Amino acid sequence: MLFRAMHLINASHDPLNISADVKLRSLICAGLNEQCLHMWFATFCQCTEVTERWYAPWSFIRSPAWFQIKCELRLLSKYAFNLSLDYEVNPSSQTEPVKQDVQDMLIKHHLFSWMS
Repeated sequence: MLFRAMHLINASHDPLNISADVKLRSLICAGLNEQCLHMWFATFCQCTEVTERWYAPWSFIRSPAWFQIKCELRLLSKYAFNLSLDYEVNPSSQTEPVKQDVQDMLIKHHLFSWMS
């Protein structure tokens, strides 16, 4: 599933010369949509070739503490997301209802009910 999401994002973003930061945010959206972001994060953190190349030795990602983030991300798998993977790529996909949908989800699940 991770490979498929990465391939889909690369196929849609590469022809437009989209930055790696935008591609990462799209991958995070895909992980949330598939309710497996915590598993993808663990896979990433356990890949020493990647973490040693891109992160300093004192970074949180390279310490055993990354497991805390994974536990927090696992909580998000309880919720259904339908986030656009090309939100930053396609300006026509940027609509105000996205904000309202997220707010409704947070209120529905009694998270941040003070927002209403």
